Amino acid sequence: MIIKQAHNRERDIEELNTLLALPYIDSDTKDKISREIRNIQSGMKGEKEAAYHMNFQWTESKNWMVIHDLRLEYNGHVAQIDHLLLNRFMEIYVCESKRFGEGIAINEHGEFSAFYKGKSYGIPSPIEQNNHHIKLLQRLFDSDSIELPIRLGVKMKPKLISLILIANSARISRPKNEKSVEGLDRIIKNEQIVKRINRDIDNENIFSMVRSVSKIISPETLQSFAESLAALHKPLEMNWRARFGINEPTEPAPVKAEHADPVQSQDEIQPQADVRDNAPNAAPARLFCASCKKTVSPKVAHFCWSNKARFQGRVYCYNCQRSVKKPAD
Repeated sequence: MIIKQAHNRERDIEELNTLLALPYIDSDTKDKISREIRNIQSGMKGEKEAAYHMNFQWTESKNWMVIHDLRLEYNGHVAQIDHLLLNRFMEIYVCESKRFGEGIAINEHGEFSAFYKGKSYGIPSPIEQNNHHIKLLQRLFDSDSIELPIRLGVKMKPKLISLILIANSARISRPKNEKSVEGLDRIIKNEQIVKRINRDIDNENIFSMVRSVSKIISPETLQSFAESLAALHKPLEMNWRARFGINEPTEPAPVKAEHADPVQSQDEIQPQADVRDNAPNAAPARLFCASCKKTVSPKVAHFCWSNKARFQGRVYCYNCQRSVKKPAD
């Protein structure tokens, strides 16, 4: 049963593309924004592939609960967990999705490398990254932050099992002596997840099987526990403008009229891209947001006019631009 779907990142991508189109940001910032967009899209693709195999296998199951994209906070620490698989034996598979277009390589020291255009570069160990997630979950279950199932008056703490999921199209280069790297056997391709879990079950000895059977809970209890865990999700709202240090352009200081006649306030008329001054000596109209009336710079106004299909010829400040929906194709 699917308890929680993955968070949709399309809004983040749309906001980043809006920042990318701003005329006053430098090329270095644009490169960083473009890289962030690619990373988000790549991550979404990898998680989507993994989620497809999980959903196909366990959507209709009452013995397995699936949680996608769970962000937990505990005692100042954060774990962004891609997938959790929970079963009635109180086992939780903690799954970390990784998508490397050209694959990954692991040496005998447990050091990981990825490839870009045929060249390798070092990356953090996904094994250690997932171990961090497992440790935070263990601390969470040791606390009173979530109510654990109880049997015969004893709280049943879950058994946490690590899996690192790699895209089906990626190659995995392993060291000759795989046993030299702890946890290396937990790195599999997305399409192998069911076989890997079945192999874990087959490899259990008689004592482990007896212990697992003694911890079995009902489908209703499993669902309730999974829903309680999913309810702890803390979504992250990114301030992309602050992330990349983008500020509104500085507004020029207003120029005072030098004539002695009383100055009458000028009507605030929303400027249009095709406005022409009939009187050559007339003071320019103030540029302001059509929604919140905040003064905007000529560069922001020019950006809105250059995207007439989206903004309908109106001018919006950066914050209000995000609330203007794109026209349907």
